[in-house]
Amino acid sequence: MAKKQTERKPLAVTINLLWADHSQRVGRTGLTLSEFIDAAMELAGEQGAGAISMRNLSSRLGVRSMAIYSVVPGKAELVALMVDRAYRDIYPTGQAPETRDLRMGLRQIADANRRLHDRHPWLLELAPARSLMGPQEARKTELELAVLDGKGLSDLEMEKALSMLIAYVSHRSRLAIQLGIEQANIGLGEAEWWEQALPALKQVYDPLEFPLVMRVANAAIASPGDERDFGLERILDGIEALLRPAI
Repeated sequence: MAKKQTERKPLAVTINLLWADHSQRVGRTGLTLSEFIDAAMELAGEQGAGAISMRNLSSRLGVRSMAIYSVVPGKAELVALMVDRAYRDIYPTGQAPETRDLRMGLRQIADANRRLHDRHPWLLELAPARSLMGPQEARKTELELAVLDGKGLSDLEMEKALSMLIAYVSHRSRLAIQLGIEQANIGLGEAEWWEQALPALKQVYDPLEFPLVMRVANAAIASPGDERDFGLERILDGIEALLRPAI
């Protein structure tokens, strides 16, 4: 028997919900849509993205599940609201990225997005690949695109450059979260992990078979580390290489 397909609501439903007035009290709960969103974000912050469900949210708020469905049509719409709300405070008033110095502005964008993921690690799992660009994300993106505007890039190059930068930061943030979980599980920090692993690896690795692996690994371990993010700096180099003088 063929599986029953989940009914998909028109995208306009979610878009209209994103741009609605979240301060209005809705339904029979006496709560505002904003309070529903805040409660869902707190739940994700405490228990992770997997805890997000209409049942868990109703339990947290002390209301019936059906009461939530009268406010938010489903989990997908709830997640869209949470994701957009998370972007609200990424650039507090007066702290927009630098727009005159391209490299400095792009570094500030990277730092702001790293802090965003530190505050809301669940965002890395719940943010959709294709965003509906709610009001908070739209404001965030407008400020970030302003850093690239007027520097000699085409509009498409601006979009691609910003997407590449954000994707890199998301990858680094995801890796940092995974490392934190791993360290908590095994009780070993970075230095302690290598102290245990390296001697054992040297016993099993044949330096004649893997000379480059051993040489590069030793160099990486011996490196005191660079305050600059190597990958980020190469991305900035690549973006600067695209710049054309304004005509």
